Amino acid sequence: METRISVIKGLSLAALLFLVLSFCALVPAQAQPLPVRDSAVAEQYARWALAAIERGQWAQALAGLERAAGFADVSSDISYLLALARTNQNQSRRSVLQALTQALYVNRWSLFNSEAARFLKAETLIAVRAYEDALVELSRVAPGPREATLRLRALAAFRPWEFFSQMAHILDLYPRETEPVRVLFTFLSGEYRAGRMPGGGEREIVELALRRLPVLLPYDGELAWMAAPFMWDGAEARRLVLAYRAIHNPVPESLPAALRLEVIDEETAIEELFADSVLDRALLDEVGELLQSDHALFLLRRNLSAFTGVIIQDANGDGVPETFAEYTGGMLTWFAYDAAQDGVPGLTVYFEAGEPRLARTLLPPEGSNQAGRTAAILWERFPAVREAELDGVRYIPRPFEFHYSPFVFDNLWDSGLLFPVPDPLTAPLTRRILVFSALRVQRPSLEFSGGIEVVELSQGIPVRAREYVGGLVVAETEFLQGRPRLQRVDLTLSGRMDTVRFFNQAQRPVEIEDLWDYYRGIEYTVFGVEVLHE
Repeated sequence: METRISVIKGLSLAALLFLVLSFCALVPAQAQPLPVRDSAVAEQYARWALAAIERGQWAQALAGLERAAGFADVSSDISYLLALARTNQNQSRRSVLQALTQALYVNRWSLFNSEAARFLKAETLIAVRAYEDALVELSRVAPGPREATLRLRALAAFRPWEFFSQMAHILDLYPRETEPVRVLFTFLSGEYRAGRMPGGGEREIVELALRRLPVLLPYDGELAWMAAPFMWDGAEARRLVLAYRAIHNPVPESLPAALRLEVIDEETAIEELFADSVLDRALLDEVGELLQSDHALFLLRRNLSAFTGVIIQDANGDGVPETFAEYTGGMLTWFAYDAAQDGVPGLTVYFEAGEPRLARTLLPPEGSNQAGRTAAILWERFPAVREAELDGVRYIPRPFEFHYSPFVFDNLWDSGLLFPVPDPLTAPLTRRILVFSALRVQRPSLEFSGGIEVVELSQGIPVRAREYVGGLVVAETEFLQGRPRLQRVDLTLSGRMDTVRFFNQAQRPVEIEDLWDYYRGIEYTVFGVEVLHE
């Protein structure tokens, strides 16, 4: 302390004044004091957010937790609640995982604990098909019914050959738990739709689960219709489904079992299928395949042709839909396809009068450290592209020469209702494809504020570029073999391009970046007769 004081005393008054003024200059006039980020204040934020969540005010809780993100380094509860709110509000699963990773890294808990975060993280990892990572998280929590259920879900999709051995062990450990049995019958339903039935030792496990139904049904009535396809005694299966429908409000997923066992007739099945505004395509196809009469098929097609609502598709059967398509009066209005199942659609398409008009598609990363970017596609008439936009740059092809069709249509049950399906034959869109297909590329001018630059191309190679401010041409660039040769510029906006720039003509491969930053190749500039070397 004495050393510090002696140093300060040694400074002149002018020097001290200079230091004070320099510090003040660094502080903005409107700067507010930083919040005191201690655990007590963080806990108050967390308790407020938890109370809002318990009242069902998820959106308000999410907004508050986003503002309280500065407390994440002293409170794991803040990050965990943020992950919960993001999950509830259907935000990106990547952002959910980021919040949970932060919570586990800080590991300072007041309201919750690390096990709760690991369970939510495992569930989210399963949803994005990161099964091995999910199993790693589950290995760090205490064994129990919830851990066992999530482990079974991961194994069913990731290592199905281990599923039945683990199921036998878990049924032995938790004979009165319903969730593992739900996972069993869900797995079997997928196998059943694929034409596979359990055999040998697998059948013994199924029989064990069926014998326990009287104990489990009071806790989960839906097990009645889930188990019905695997019961030898058809009369008993029918009795269970009848009882389920009498006691519970039947879910649409129960319709195939009820229809197959003649608990309901075909018209009732169709009526209940379309009672909900969200229709699962796999369920639609399963019910449709069970219909026998021409009249029932007519009703199915009529309902589809006028359908208003959303049709979802879970192509891999893991319980997380990848495709969402919205219809009004049987016509598509938009659809989204989320192949990664991370909550961020890789493709979203909007329709006008049932025709594809605009798409937003996620481009693959161009380098190991670059995140994918979203391009907007405007169709002239599908699949002919009118123009594309990426990072503020417009790519304009010749009319009807560049086609982009990332999906095809399925005519569902010959009803006229078209369901979009990703086309595996269409290559992913990239910036190189956009450049190669463009006749012109238009972007904001790099030199003139408010100006635009239009680059003319031939098979992706720049030929000529013009820059405009208002209606005035202020620059023209000539290219030779894709490389800029010279540029005439009107720096004074006088209408006269009296400045000429010459570019380095060193022989090197033409890279795509040359189109965006060819100014870096300027070798020297001529102002009138004066030559300035740069």
